[in-house]
Amino acid sequence: MDAELLVEVWRGNVVESRHWGHVAVADRHGRLTHFVGDPERRIYLRSSAKPFQTMAVVMSGAADRFGMTSADLAIATASHTAESVHVQQVLHLMSLVGKSVEDLQCGIHPPSDHEANEELRRRGEAPTALHNNCSGKHAAMLGVAQVLGSDTRRYLEPEAPGQRLVRRIIAEMCGVAEEEIAVGIDGCSAPVFGVPLRAMAVGYARLADPTELRPELRDAAARVRAAMLEHPYLIAGRHRVGVDIMRVGGGNLVAKTGAEAVFGVGDIARGIGLAIKLEDGQSRGVAPALVESLRQAGMIDDHQAEELAAWQGGPQHNFAGREVGRVAARFQFKSAV
Repeated sequence: MDAELLVEVWRGNVVESRHWGHVAVADRHGRLTHFVGDPERRIYLRSSAKPFQTMAVVMSGAADRFGMTSADLAIATASHTAESVHVQQVLHLMSLVGKSVEDLQCGIHPPSDHEANEELRRRGEAPTALHNNCSGKHAAMLGVAQVLGSDTRRYLEPEAPGQRLVRRIIAEMCGVAEEEIAVGIDGCSAPVFGVPLRAMAVGYARLADPTELRPELRDAAARVRAAMLEHPYLIAGRHRVGVDIMRVGGGNLVAKTGAEAVFGVGDIARGIGLAIKLEDGQSRGVAPALVESLRQAGMIDDHQAEELAAWQGGPQHNFAGREVGRVAARFQFKSAV
């Protein structure tokens, strides 16, 4: 199946741009319930894999060995904006595992939060690997490597014990054979995993409601889920739709973004998961498509949708404050049942 229209961008009375993509909704039993586009479209999870990667921190024994708190597990799951609260939490996690910034192999980029970046510039400081949005994940992976007795200098190799454990977890959570998972390299140099979009939705359904998983997997999923819900701001940061979704969800929704316009959400009460992918990989269309998908899936009600109105697109203004157009979701779920 082909991609379908998800979001239109209007300027005046002309549709200036369109975002096409795919949405899949599935339950914890592995059943697809609703979709738009192609639910079998193979996608890389990108940073939407981080909850599963943090499950490896728990299942390896690293979380308990190093005394990681729920905040440490949250920053390990984060695509953070490098605000002070994020950087300090990464430093705390690194102190627990006994590693320094020089041990992080995620690379360097400026803080993705404008205010945090400006503050760094005012202090005359250059960004470091701490400011990489994946630094918490890498600090945690270094802990996993130590517990599993592997070379911490090679913790990112796809066949490193910690990365093999992640791959096994993703296979079970998403309901795919391990050998069918595509493996590439993410922007932070960690392995990145490719599965059908439907399988990603299954993974998020089981993250939300892991009651029927085997005990070790169930307990790890529940612990990571609890950390995300306790510390949603650590998971992302200022002006991030995932933070608002978890806030509005009131303890019922876990949400995690990924690069290239990927996003996953799990609904604890309903035991369902939602996965979205835009074909153009651009972030502009993600939030409007995501909020509308949550509404159609019954994961948020009308009141919650109103609280997320700022993310639904709506009127667009130019630099002079004039209304020049609008952004709107344009799709309807198909039932797979």
